[in-house]
Amino acid sequence: MYVYAIAFSPVFEELICRKYIFTKLHKRYSFWLSAILSSIIFAIPHFNVVNFIGYVFIGVVWSWYYKKTDNILVPIFSHMLFNYFVILFMSLKG
Repeated sequence: MYVYAIAFSPVFEELICRKYIFTKLHKRYSFWLSAILSSIIFAIPHFNVVNFIGYVFIGVVWSWYYKKTDNILVPIFSHMLFNYFVILFMSLKG
């Protein structure tokens, strides 16, 4: 589970939500609309109503990273680090 959350999930989620969906939307719409819509799509499968806005926010941040660098590896590695620290803090808490 941890390997999936840290190594695999960020790759798939960023390729789908940033590389594909954000890029398609951004060809037609502004950065903000494209980032918010792709981030909402990113947040929905996480099935967490309480943290929904947080997922949208971090998705917008990763969209910004991708837009600024034009390199999908930047949001992928950032997402990996984020998941690693979330899992680390959750394990220290419990």
